[in-house]
Amino acid sequence: MPYEDAKQAYWRQIRRLTLLMTMAVAGLMLLVPLFMPALNSYRFLRFPLGYFLTGTASLIAVAALLYTFFNGQQKNDRAYNVTLQF
Repeated sequence: MPYEDAKQAYWRQIRRLTLLMTMAVAGLMLLVPLFMPALNSYRFLRFPLGYFLTGTASLIAVAALLYTFFNGQQKNDRAYNVTLQF
């Protein structure tokens, strides 16, 4: 594969991964508060479920998405043999 084709394929994969993770985070941050009043009728650890999901579980989910993004980036870097150059 010529260098320019590999470079374009690499960046296409990076853009796809970034867009997917951005959409996941945006969906999480927009949908959970939207359903918060309905979720507050349930309880989890003596907290209203909507409050718990918005305050705690969303942060855990974003950390998991960041971890997934990092692993996807590392996998892509290994597939295209990309190393950091300072």
